[in-house]
Amino acid sequence: MYTGLRISDVVLFDMDRLNGNELFLRAKKNGGDVFTHIPDWLRDRLDTRARQHGRRPFLIGGTKRLDTVIDTWRQWLGKAFELADVGVERATPHRFRHTFARILLQRGVPVADVADLLGDDEKTVRAHYARWVPERQARLTKILREAFSGQSKPALTMDRARQR
Repeated sequence: MYTGLRISDVVLFDMDRLNGNELFLRAKKNGGDVFTHIPDWLRDRLDTRARQHGRRPFLIGGTKRLDTVIDTWRQWLGKAFELADVGVERATPHRFRHTFARILLQRGVPVADVADLLGDDEKTVRAHYARWVPERQARLTKILREAFSGQSKPALTMDRARQR
C-alpha cells in the first residue's frame, strides 16, 4: 500500500535497491523504472526482515522460482484477508496497489505522476485505477455541468428532404 509495487516486484525485492528511505527498482512485469519513498517504520521493518532472511527478505522457502514464491505469498495474504474479514469479494495482493493509486489520485496527484510511481503508463492508470476515485468523477461531472449550464436545449427538426 505504501509503495504501489506488484507482488512479483516485492518478492524479488533486493535490499540493495533501498537507499535510506528511497526505493528504486526495475518493475518485473513491464520493465518500467519505479521510484518511491517509504516511511521510516517500513524501512525499519525491511531492515529487520533482511537481518532474518537475507538481502532478498521476501524470497522464502529455499526456492528461487518466482511463481512458487508468489503463490505462497498469495496464499498467506489470502488467509490474512479471510481472517480480517475485509468484506471485499476478491481481496488479492493487488488490492494494495489499487489503494496506493487511489490515495494518490484522490489527493489530486496528476495521472502522469501516479503512472511514474507505479511503473505504468498513463493509459493503464486511467483504465485500471481512475474508476476507483469517486471524487474524480464528481470533479469531472462538475466541470461538465458548469461548461454546459445555461446552454439552451437544441431544437430538433426533421429534414423532410433527407427522409425520402
